[in-house]
Amino acid sequence: MKFRIRNAALVFGAMLFSASCLLAQVPQLTPFSADMEMSSTRGDRGPRDMTGKMYVGHGAMRMEMQGEGPRQSVVITTFATRTVDILLPQQQMYIEHKAGDMPMGRRGPSPSDLKPYDPKNPCANEEGTTCKNLGPETVNGRTCDHWQITHKDGKVADVWIDQKLHFPIKTVGDGTTWELTNIKEGEPDASLFQIPAGYHKMDMGGMMQGMHPQQ
Repeated sequence: MKFRIRNAALVFGAMLFSASCLLAQVPQLTPFSADMEMSSTRGDRGPRDMTGKMYVGHGAMRMEMQGEGPRQSVVITTFATRTVDILLPQQQMYIEHKAGDMPMGRRGPSPSDLKPYDPKNPCANEEGTTCKNLGPETVNGRTCDHWQITHKDGKVADVWIDQKLHFPIKTVGDGTTWELTNIKEGEPDASLFQIPAGYHKMDMGGMMQGMHPQQ
């Protein structure tokens, strides 16, 4: 059971990891907090739903996802240090990664929709990606621009970008729907972006060796 929880945290971290590189280059963010919902039909396990919270500050971002039962993953991205910390609350442990590293030594699902956008050109600096503006729409009480984004691999996603936050409120694509609700503007408490006292850093090298014992 503990191993499954660890794997869930690592997968969630992989989904968001490269967002740290993108966010580190954004000079200004409008701080906010929101409830978060995600549903997915990807893979062979059938439909999966997760709920959580998102906190965005001037210097960091925190995402909390609650899975089945007691499983919870917390990911803290610190922009200045380009660091991603994956917290495992049940074990009171955390895994630290730097930009350019990838948990489990592999590339995770693309987090390209989870970042601030240039409101005039969401495809800026994304070679091979095209964007089509479908016009303004109201999503969860927020005024958004609806963009259809076609990635260079041919996959298409619909993204609703908040006109004030320049951050996606809703994304739909590749069997996954992700949405923010109950958005409240304002700087979150600084303690949310810190590793809690008593948490121990996990040795990823030792963990990987335990998963793949020598023959």
